[in-house]
Amino acid sequence: MAVRQSIAARAGTILALMAASIAVPAAAQAATPVGWSACTESELEGFDCATYEVPLDYDRPSGPATTIALARRPADDQAHKLGTIFVNPGGPGGAGRDLVTVADQIVQPAVLARFDFVGFDPRGIGASDPIQCFATDEEAEALLARMTGVPVTRAQIAETLKANWEYTEGCKRNAGPLLTHMSTLNVAKDLDRLRQAVGDRALTYIGYSYGTMIGATYVNLFPAKVRAVIIDGNVDPDQRANHRLANKFERAGGFEIALAGFFRECDKAGPRCAFAGGSEAKFTQLRERLRQGPFTSPTYGVVTLDDLSDLVADSMYDVTSFPETAQILQIVYGEVFGGPSPLAAAKAPPMPPARPARGGSPDAYGYTSNDAFFAVNCADAPLPRNPAVYPAIADVFEKASPTFGRGEAFGEVGCANWPKVTERYAGPWNRRTASTVLVVNGTYDPATRYDFGKRMTRELGNARLLTLDGFGHTSRHSSACVLDWYTRYLIAGQLPPAGTRCAQDLPPFP
Repeated sequence: MAVRQSIAARAGTILALMAASIAVPAAAQAATPVGWSACTESELEGFDCATYEVPLDYDRPSGPATTIALARRPADDQAHKLGTIFVNPGGPGGAGRDLVTVADQIVQPAVLARFDFVGFDPRGIGASDPIQCFATDEEAEALLARMTGVPVTRAQIAETLKANWEYTEGCKRNAGPLLTHMSTLNVAKDLDRLRQAVGDRALTYIGYSYGTMIGATYVNLFPAKVRAVIIDGNVDPDQRANHRLANKFERAGGFEIALAGFFRECDKAGPRCAFAGGSEAKFTQLRERLRQGPFTSPTYGVVTLDDLSDLVADSMYDVTSFPETAQILQIVYGEVFGGPSPLAAAKAPPMPPARPARGGSPDAYGYTSNDAFFAVNCADAPLPRNPAVYPAIADVFEKASPTFGRGEAFGEVGCANWPKVTERYAGPWNRRTASTVLVVNGTYDPATRYDFGKRMTRELGNARLLTLDGFGHTSRHSSACVLDWYTRYLIAGQLPPAGTRCAQDLPPFP
């Protein structure tokens, strides 16, 4: 039977944990400890920063190195520190150093008292010797502008395939030797080097989304070095590594499940949801209209099928965006098909920008995150090497997932001509770990659907599933119940009883 914790019980347990802990035996000093110093970047002011060298190629450990950039929030209670928590935000392509600035949103004060909290930019990403496929943003943008996210016409499909091919050729020319050493296998090995370098005998880690793939790879490479590993918003590791087309097909289905849940909640909310009243049928009508070509909205200008797909895909990541998304849908629907729209005269919420956006890097080149996304995914998972087969694949995907299938099918067509990479981990996934891995997954997670979380739990050799009943990608910022279990597990190794479910704090349409 599912377990739900009362507020009083949770509070009592957290207070008790302040006095309890699992001690981690002191590790032998790493040959090269991390050399921390005060961060000089304004956005990381007040935190510690460091760089750490790891082998570019682990088959040549004494060969060329690459640098990993880290940031640290030291434990508040250094006298009773238990170790270091490493955290990864996902992607692939996500930089993690800035997570130290929001550590108090990821874990509770009891955890921050007992652990150093370390975010790192994985190899090739952010400040860690970033790969760069083009000399300038303008070169990258010229190619990205030729790609259609949901290509429908022959011309769109042909130009999207051609531009993706050219994008990859640019990466081959410009990214250097790191391009073929970006696999998750190497990231997991880097993480173990970092664990040793901070002096921890075993790893304490939180990984979100793609970060769950890092976690799953780590615990199977180093099963005896697992202290406490939380993986939240999970991939299916075996399917992602060995059956990538099937994995992408099911990813599209996960977005469809989340969107269908959005429509149900919208209609149930009535006047609290601007798009209520046959919302799914209205959306289908709008999608099919935009499939025929763009519409010029008096409010938003030219609206394309890509715009609509991006709007709802991005919204499914964050339940707090649902009310505004419903407003945008209602405004555009009213403008396309006529009829009164009480929102038309109101201040309209903005349409999210087209993707991919700049990665936010302060330097002259802002697409490292996009380049790294391909570098990791194309290394990790086999996809068809012939671009000509992707249109037929997209047709199959679209029949099953009419909103998200076509875009998902074309999402990694750049892998067709990617250099072949032999450094990859494809299993086994069932090695028995020293400690039980905590798997957290939402029931309406779009990108890492609930089925993936259940499979991750089954595939790992020693794991426990904690279910979040709710929307959004990963559990971040959405459930005090989940955060309470984070605390119990990280400090004292306490696992939720089998079948435990947590509720989401914020309803979709408050």
